[in-house]
Amino acid sequence: MQRTIRRLMVAVAHGDDETLGAGGTLARLADEGVEIALCVLTDDDGSRSPSGEGVTNRVGAIEAAAKTLGVSRVSIHSFGDNRLDTVGQLELNRVFEKEVEEFGPDTLFTTSMSDLNLDHQIVSRCARVAGRPGKGTVREVRCFEVRSATDCGEASGMPTFRPSLWQPLDSHHLERKLEALRAYGAELQEWPSPRSERGTRALAEYRGSQVSVELAEAFELVRVVL
Repeated sequence: MQRTIRRLMVAVAHGDDETLGAGGTLARLADEGVEIALCVLTDDDGSRSPSGEGVTNRVGAIEAAAKTLGVSRVSIHSFGDNRLDTVGQLELNRVFEKEVEEFGPDTLFTTSMSDLNLDHQIVSRCARVAGRPGKGTVREVRCFEVRSATDCGEASGMPTFRPSLWQPLDSHHLERKLEALRAYGAELQEWPSPRSERGTRALAEYRGSQVSVELAEAFELVRVVL
């Protein structure tokens, strides 16, 4: 039995996580009439510049990518990039709890705990707290993979990303994902980077081949209530 998603919230640490991990699925669900909210905890790439020079503010890119994917509500916070471990978890929990209370999602997407990036792990933990049973309206929680972060986790001793749900995609949903990635400028890298257009397409083909479809995105299904 398949449940119908009506209101989806996507909780991420950085602008581009949502597109790399679930951009095609977001485009497809938006086309199907699902109302989608995006909550991003950081608004720049400050960790890449120890001196503070050349930092890129991602607010415009996040909003442009969200519009391309059909996201109707965008909330961007200004916690430090790759510094979420310096913030108390209770404070971050409350950010997501407030977002869940205000938007009332029935489904929550977030990053995986099987991820080398500590920000991604923290967000995954906090989002699960906000969407736990008995707190709000969330009936389904899924985690997605972020290339160059999730796929590096296993080699560093992290748990392996183990998908248990595959979302088939049409080619135009993948093209929307690639268009959204282009909004992030330098975040879309050259092949053979996994964050390149070719790498993104290759992953969609690989995940599709696992379930005998042309293209797909894969998720870990944390919890679902039918």
